[in-house]
Amino acid sequence: MTPIRSMLSFLGGTVVLSQLFLSGHSFSNTKQPTQRTSSSRVLMHMAPPSRTMSVAEIEAESEQLRIEIEELRKEALSRLEALSEQLGVVEAESPKPLSTTQTGDDKDLLPAPMPITFTDTTTSNKKATKGIANLLDQTTWKISLSIGREPGTWMPKDWGKSGQRLNLSFTADFTPSQLFDRDDFFRGGYTNAKILNVESNQITLGPSLSEGQRSYKVKNGGWQVTRGDGPMGTDLLRFFIEVDEEITHAGSDVYIPKGRIYCSCGYFPFMNNGGKDGMKDAVKDEIKKIEGEIMQLQKKKDEMKNPFNLDGIKISSDIFKLKQDLDQLNQRLSFAMVRQPDKQLLRYSPDGDVGLTKEGGVCCEVKKGPVVEYHILGRFGVVSAQKEEK
Repeated sequence: MTPIRSMLSFLGGTVVLSQLFLSGHSFSNTKQPTQRTSSSRVLMHMAPPSRTMSVAEIEAESEQLRIEIEELRKEALSRLEALSEQLGVVEAESPKPLSTTQTGDDKDLLPAPMPITFTDTTTSNKKATKGIANLLDQTTWKISLSIGREPGTWMPKDWGKSGQRLNLSFTADFTPSQLFDRDDFFRGGYTNAKILNVESNQITLGPSLSEGQRSYKVKNGGWQVTRGDGPMGTDLLRFFIEVDEEITHAGSDVYIPKGRIYCSCGYFPFMNNGGKDGMKDAVKDEIKKIEGEIMQLQKKKDEMKNPFNLDGIKISSDIFKLKQDLDQLNQRLSFAMVRQPDKQLLRYSPDGDVGLTKEGGVCCEVKKGPVVEYHILGRFGVVSAQKEEK
């Protein structure tokens, strides 16, 4: 039975029973005939006699009432079923289309509003805006490794003792695809880390006096930009590749161990200043200004006949304060030189919106029980492959 029919059945039965008890079964001393207009049979209920009724008579009358109530309930249900069938036919009829003819009542209504249209901005030819950490997306760089003993390395004492070096190179694509391979070299394991594709999946070892050039198979790696991890809060670029075997020359005491090779270098975005050294230039201008003021005051003091009078003492005090300011500005300039290195120290992307330091560090991971160490292997340099083609 449908929910509509169930509800109508419940309501219909309630109404019939209420009328029955209110009209036909009153316990007054007056005779009240109850007529069922929906049936040919008439039920007459007499008021109870004044004499006391026996238990058997009461039970008989109760049974008669029960039978009559059951018959009324059946008839009410049949009528409700017929009504629900009629309603079902109405619901099943397909709705008629609205007429577009304007009637007299519709003439005073406002016209229908114009449809709202949306412009698809995804098809725009403009280049998508990149965030600071995404400036290397879809760029290609040539990376050259110079592997050999460096000051402070934790490699074995006999490693690279001869001073020999291994010169290797490979080309890498910095993709925008998410890297899901966790590595503790990255901040957060793999948070904001992306896939680094090594072209042809090979790295080339340059020739030595005893051997020629050789190529080794490598696996793709990953890359990540970490904000504020460099000197004086500068940003760093971290990336790695994975070599399938140890790389070395015959008879050499320098080798690259099998596994992942990690690299890091400075990362300097130039999104908001058009490549200009704003902070550094401002500090330099302030230093020149103060140096000029000191020279003028010193010249004025030298021209005084008595430099120990009140005017001379005041000039000496002003010079001393300006020299203190000059010391602070020189410290700020040193900080700015790190935050914004000279252009000759950087290698720029094709768009010129980010620069990488031309040299970085190379290391490998060494596990000693639960402790993980990174041992220095050497240095590396970078250059944009697109610029090299031009």
